[in-house]
Amino acid sequence: MSYFVRKISRSKWEVDGNGAVNADAITNCMKTNGNTLSFWRVDSETEISSAILALAAANDNLDKMDVVVIPEAVFQGLAITIAATPGNTACEKFAHTHRDLANLTIKELALVADVLADKIRSGGTTRYTLGKLRALLLGAIEEKQLDFNLLSDGIKKKLRPQPPSEPCPTCGALKQ
Repeated sequence: MSYFVRKISRSKWEVDGNGAVNADAITNCMKTNGNTLSFWRVDSETEISSAILALAAANDNLDKMDVVVIPEAVFQGLAITIAATPGNTACEKFAHTHRDLANLTIKELALVADVLADKIRSGGTTRYTLGKLRALLLGAIEEKQLDFNLLSDGIKKKLRPQPPSEPCPTCGALKQ
């Protein structure tokens, strides 16, 4: 079974007392471009880390990330057009796994929002900490799946070893 993976801002998906999706979830987490919504496709649950790698390598900065994973069949069942489009990521090995939900109207976008909201309400999100993402990226660089030089400066900075903190000579607290 294939799955679609998308980064979300978990805090935007809190629902009101009537169960309706907040407008911020739509305008912040589901911003479309050319009536398309971007996802990363994997062929099995064991490959989700590949999508996380592609997502993390596509960002300008490295920070914790919440993701939602939806079976591809759900979108197919809603008769939403799925287009294979090259992904914009520094992890070129996985660029071909990018998919867009395409030709979206407000009706289809609302259907997608409901799918995501149901998954989020049922606890179907996964948080990737900065440490996990850092380890994933460094492992991919070491295994030659990812070229460090293709990453954004913000990510490069987070991947470089940090000098050890020195204690303050007055109070002993570690300097940051």
